[in-house]
Amino acid sequence: MKQYKQWLGLLALLLAVAVRADERVIPVEIRRFTGGSEREDSMWSGLYAAKSGKLYIGLCTHAEAAHFFEFDPESAKMTHIADLTVFKGERGKGIWTSGKIHVRMSEDPEGRIYFGDFCEDTGPECIDPSSYRGPHWFRYDPRLGKLENLGQVNRRWGLLGCVLVPQHERLYGLAEDGHLYVLDLKTRVTTDLGRVDDWDICRTIFADDQGNVYGSFPIGRIWKYDAKRGRIFDLRGTRLPLDPRATPRTMSNPMLDRKVYWRVIEWEPKERVAYGIIVGDSRLFRFDPHDGPEGSVKPLELMCADRYLKADPSHIPVATLALTITPGRKLYYAPVISVAFDYSGTSWDVADERKFTAHLTGKDVPPESVLVAYDLDKRERRELGLMRGRDGQRVFGLGGACTGQKDGKLYFVGAVEERDPKRAANRIDGKWPFSLGLVSYAPEAGGAE
Repeated sequence: MKQYKQWLGLLALLLAVAVRADERVIPVEIRRFTGGSEREDSMWSGLYAAKSGKLYIGLCTHAEAAHFFEFDPESAKMTHIADLTVFKGERGKGIWTSGKIHVRMSEDPEGRIYFGDFCEDTGPECIDPSSYRGPHWFRYDPRLGKLENLGQVNRRWGLLGCVLVPQHERLYGLAEDGHLYVLDLKTRVTTDLGRVDDWDICRTIFADDQGNVYGSFPIGRIWKYDAKRGRIFDLRGTRLPLDPRATPRTMSNPMLDRKVYWRVIEWEPKERVAYGIIVGDSRLFRFDPHDGPEGSVKPLELMCADRYLKADPSHIPVATLALTITPGRKLYYAPVISVAFDYSGTSWDVADERKFTAHLTGKDVPPESVLVAYDLDKRERRELGLMRGRDGQRVFGLGGACTGQKDGKLYFVGAVEERDPKRAANRIDGKWPFSLGLVSYAPEAGGAE
């Protein structure tokens, strides 16, 4: 009976990942990144739509450099602002370098853009890892075209989450070591506020309208930095909506998994609440930090691709970071239809889950992206379709999303199919060549708004 159930599960997985002939496709525009190394191979969270209408983007390159870009939708001009290894004086020094911008950027009332950097093994093993000079805070002034280094965050541990609180003139960063750091922009002094996590680290943090900062940690928990009291608290009674069927239950890899906290979260100022996505099953939830002494969490719809809505939750690909909320209170999210772009979503009791799953299904399916919309007022969810370039170019895993503040378009950055072998940055699972692209979609064109 146990073996029979396992094979039923595998059959369901095969049916879920198979691309259907009647799949609805929505056309998107895809632009190349020019001026950097043009071999950037990943992007995580680093996409921001400024009040000016311009976009600011941080691309990552394992074993090379983090690159900072500006894109003007009005003129369609892509500008490479900085290679951080050059800007920080790391290039050519035989040291580990800044390979990632892994945070959502923020903007102050003067239109200046803030972010932090990250190393994560950017350097060959033959070079001493302690040679890394540490992560830093950055500020870019578009009016002056000036990028500033605002100081060192710590000696080694780069930032995974970052948020600016303009009313307090503070920039908060969540680092790899599980500590929350804050930069006082008036004094340029960085303070370690203490540990908020001692396992894997959530990828996004947010601040409410009172300047309090929030993050998530295993299992299904939330921490809060109380700005008035100057202290970090674990919320005792508030829990995230976790489906126990989606969490890993393997003996070959017996550990907590990042499926058990939020993947991405965004503050919605009109309602004064945050909307987030759970890592394990892409469950949308609403977190109201002002409801009672510890706030409240309400589970909403699954935002995974339609094909997984009735499937075993353990088969749902791990959530992406591609979430944005429009001023019209429409939420858009871009999940993948097969294994997640950066790590597997299905937990089997084997050493190599990707290889095992591909062998059982007998089918290689790249992690293409679909677009799912959710109306926050009507509480209605709808899958809009598979995202494809105008010439059929496939859109693979996406690492960030935002809404243009002037044109209202949805923007995403991530891996897109690369048909020119000379331009390929890498191959997903060694099979599908890709480069990074800026993907845009006009909601009104698809009737989503």
